[in-house]
Amino acid sequence: MVVSKVFLFHYFERDFGPFRPLTALPMEEARQILITQKDAGKAGNPDIEGFLQNRYHRDRQLRDAFIAHGGRPQRTAPIYAMLGPHDQWESAYDHPAVIKIPLQEIDRLTVSFTYGDSFAIFHPALFGQEEYWNRVYFVNEMLELIERIGFPPHVDYDFKRGIYPADKHINHHLKFVEAHIWADDILNTYRAEWEAQQN
Repeated sequence: MVVSKVFLFHYFERDFGPFRPLTALPMEEARQILITQKDAGKAGNPDIEGFLQNRYHRDRQLRDAFIAHGGRPQRTAPIYAMLGPHDQWESAYDHPAVIKIPLQEIDRLTVSFTYGDSFAIFHPALFGQEEYWNRVYFVNEMLELIERIGFPPHVDYDFKRGIYPADKHINHHLKFVEAHIWADDILNTYRAEWEAQQN
């Protein structure tokens, strides 16, 4: 895999803007946003408290694991992206947009990867014998793993049309290679470019 041809894909709600995770906010502020969305009839997780607890916990877990692996996260909450395109994720948004960041532009010490959705990768009940469970990777390690075993298997799903796999919960499938960006400098550059294009 040639690094110069690989991109991180960050999908987001166009009306909300890029690189704005709920978990970068105090939990009470994030809670109010989800309550407002729910009251407006927008689709979402009906268990707001459970969702928030899981989301904030997972971000802390990823950060701690990355530090233990030798990473140097600068942010408290990561910005999520995918290694390569994953168009199905657009179905999570009313007005989807995407920003592509060349992998070669990112400091390896400020981006971590999981081989699959981190909700699955860190779920103890799902652990198998494969090497990728319960761990994060640097970019060179992830690319080497992909060269050996390929990308996670494809699964059909569409949030808007209510299409989900029949065998197990969607969050229990690997689906994609997940990236976690832990530095603001690269994000600020691409946010400014995207905002300039909207004017």
